[in-house]
Amino acid sequence: MGELFGNSERSTGYACEVPNMIAEWRATLSKEPNTTSPEAPFGLVTLAPTGSEGHPDMGGMYAAQMGSYGNVPNAAMPNTFLAHAFDLGDPWSNTTCYHNGCCDNFTLPKCHGCEGFCDSCKETNFYMGAIHSRDKKPLGDRLAQAAYGSVYGATVPVKGPVLSGCSLSNGKLTITFNKTLLGSQSVIVGDYQRDRNASMVQILTNSSLFCMQIDKDPPAPGEQSCRDDGEGNPFVVQLPKGEKGGGMESTDTWPMVNITSSGPNSVVADVSAYGDNVFAVRYAFFTSHMSCCSKNAPTSGPCPIASCPLKASGLGNLPANPFVAKIVNGKCECLPPQVCDE
Repeated sequence: MGELFGNSERSTGYACEVPNMIAEWRATLSKEPNTTSPEAPFGLVTLAPTGSEGHPDMGGMYAAQMGSYGNVPNAAMPNTFLAHAFDLGDPWSNTTCYHNGCCDNFTLPKCHGCEGFCDSCKETNFYMGAIHSRDKKPLGDRLAQAAYGSVYGATVPVKGPVLSGCSLSNGKLTITFNKTLLGSQSVIVGDYQRDRNASMVQILTNSSLFCMQIDKDPPAPGEQSCRDDGEGNPFVVQLPKGEKGGGMESTDTWPMVNITSSGPNSVVADVSAYGDNVFAVRYAFFTSHMSCCSKNAPTSGPCPIASCPLKASGLGNLPANPFVAKIVNGKCECLPPQVCDE
């Protein structure tokens, strides 16, 4: 998907196309009088990171799928509900085996290690290519639960933690989540490989490299192009010589940090190693075919579903919404129209 993710407040890109698509479906379904309501509930599913669409900046895609508000329903997308798939990608994660045709020929050098993936395809193969996850039941459970609570009035959780703000002090970044939306739930930090900082929470250490969408095609060798700096402006940077994959998405620019629980609606990230160089924070902003298991120690086994650590304590342990926010004067500032100023 090569289009601009954009921003609904600026009336640009996919962030506008999603609300427009919903409006068109509602108009079509309600065209016949006394049938479907023109304000009928509408359910959405975010893309899985292990598919073939949305790359290289899945986080920017998730923001666009929520109309740039970081949550649904919102002013651009009223009467909607959501099921996340960012932590429900293909258990074998890397679909290179599929695209290289390895399941028909294990002898090719590029097919080394594909046996487990191909065995899983014998049980459940892809339908119409590797865009969407093969494992549909966990996602169906989430979508049904969201509809049950949002549309049918059941007392069940319909979403996980939603960012409401953050504060930076003495090497600690306290990230808070909306108490009202959590209801009786609390924020929990699930198991992850702490020795590898695999929390999926990242901080930005270079303020000049904040980018919501990197261009797939670099303008010239040794350069990297950003399509949106968060305010709709493009820019180009020179990559450090000899550093493969550096620049805007290097592990030096966006390192992962460890997190711990800190009350019913907050977690604390340890950023003490970075001094004053903490300019933004993001969660589950996957890039370059990342997944919840990308930072884990190498293994020949599958990635367990729902492995990303930030979740809610209620029914289904629904995952936290992916988020990104700049940090200004020690506080979070989300990109409008999203607000996170608690």
